[in-house]
Amino acid sequence: MERARNILSTLDDSQLPSIEAAINEDAACRAAFAGVDVCFDVQSWDNPEEGLIFYIHKGLAEVELLRTSTYIPEFNLSARSQHWNEFFSKTPTRPFQSYWGMLRLLGTESHVEVGGDLAEFTTHALVWRIILDKTREAVTGQRGQKDAAQDYVSDDECDDDSIVGHYTWLSLPGVGKCKIFYETSGQGDQPILFLHTAGADSRQFHSMMMNGYLQRRYRMVAFDLPGHGRSFPGSQQHPLSYANSEEFYISAIKGIISKLGLRDVIVSGASMGGQVCLAVALRAAELNVSGVIPCEACDYLPRQQAQSIYGLSGDESVLNPERVCGMMAPTSPEIYKRLNWWLYSAQASRIFPGDLMFYFEGWDGRDRMALIDTTACPVYMLTGEYDYSCSPETSQKTAAKIRGAVFEEMKGLGHFPFSENPEKFMPYFKRALDHIRRSRG
Repeated sequence: MERARNILSTLDDSQLPSIEAAINEDAACRAAFAGVDVCFDVQSWDNPEEGLIFYIHKGLAEVELLRTSTYIPEFNLSARSQHWNEFFSKTPTRPFQSYWGMLRLLGTESHVEVGGDLAEFTTHALVWRIILDKTREAVTGQRGQKDAAQDYVSDDECDDDSIVGHYTWLSLPGVGKCKIFYETSGQGDQPILFLHTAGADSRQFHSMMMNGYLQRRYRMVAFDLPGHGRSFPGSQQHPLSYANSEEFYISAIKGIISKLGLRDVIVSGASMGGQVCLAVALRAAELNVSGVIPCEACDYLPRQQAQSIYGLSGDESVLNPERVCGMMAPTSPEIYKRLNWWLYSAQASRIFPGDLMFYFEGWDGRDRMALIDTTACPVYMLTGEYDYSCSPETSQKTAAKIRGAVFEEMKGLGHFPFSENPEKFMPYFKRALDHIRRSRG
């Protein structure tokens, strides 16, 4: 059988200086390499003698061809040649924008696997991920063409924020009395409630809440769940004990809507926040909700699919953001991708895994989607083409179960559309808002 062409086998010694320069001249790499001493390789499963080996020492990376190197790697990243060909393309398709995505969706059955010291692999997750990204830029001739991430994209974010922060108290089942942080912006009559993703907080919505178009037409509210971001843990919430569930999440949403006197509110969120939008739609009359915009959402996700990623243990402040940042589009602005990484790095211990207890398997609406009444609560579902956690195909299948629901795939976006590329997301969000307005008369 003819072996697949291997892009790694086409590399020679003449290309190594360019790869080294792309890595060592990058500010993110220089920051990540401080105090690091590690060696790893990237190899093809079907051509194991071909690949690259990286040795990081004294703040610099050395790159050698695997077939001629004398370095001994502590771990190796393996995949089929055809997979590396996809990964090292100029604009890779889902899930090849990230080795994390390859691990999760393809896995050991497709010979995408990590060999050697798994603890070193997780400890240096940031290091190997950045190196792979910079190697792609060098191999595809994109070095120096990427967004330098020096500034924000939107003019709305270049002046003093008009977002106002508040605290309020809620009593929630299982965690007791909580001091909850929430933010507001906008002057419109129609309220929008934003729900953050698992293991994050409402800072994800700052670009949306600063948008001039939205501020003139809507009153926007976003809050941090207990123990997330700037919210305090509940009086009965002990360290490392947090576990999210459908009922707990709904009770928090209901508490905020009631406490702030929101009426006929539109609810929108992504990922975990998108899943619960579907639960909200089932109880729209009870919650005083007039429409939902679930992003990156579906009626059920099995936990088993993600064990190769989320079962890993290590430094949560590095591992948590690394496990999710690959779900963003490779074309999203670097500044926003970095901010998403920062938000995931800033959460308390075990908060992210506690939210995943709801995101995977804890939310199961498979037998209930047909019960949603879109004449009372219109549903407009949005999913980014690069989301390999909840794919557009998965979201579309859920939307097909809801009579009157609309689904749209968002081109050039991933799992965090609000915060990874807000300008690209806005046209989709406006269409969703317009659909709800028209449906509600």
